[in-house]
Amino acid sequence: MDRQQRVEVVAAQAHGVRQRTGLSDEQIDRAAWTVAGEAVAGGPRGVALMLAVAWNSRLPLFPFKVPGVPWLLDRLYGWIASNRRRFPGETPWCVAHPGECVPSASNRPM
Repeated sequence: MDRQQRVEVVAAQAHGVRQRTGLSDEQIDRAAWTVAGEAVAGGPRGVALMLAVAWNSRLPLFPFKVPGVPWLLDRLYGWIASNRRRFPGETPWCVAHPGECVPSASNRPM
């Protein structure tokens, strides 16, 4: 979807990502994030910002201006995030790259 290769996808568990983005462990564990210059957004807004950058268009951000839609997108994103392991997808990053993984706060031993 990013034909001009404007977006670099980086796993939050990769070494240095937390320091480079300035996001907390809680933020990283809670949602996917997009960092685009000074703009930082997570969850459904982060997905929309990533699409806006990839497509060089503000169109993906439009739904957040419609009353009620941000609330609905937040709930939908939360449900998907809570159930992500039930969906087919790629191998989790830390499983595929065990030597490069920094465990998230929720997965660290106490």
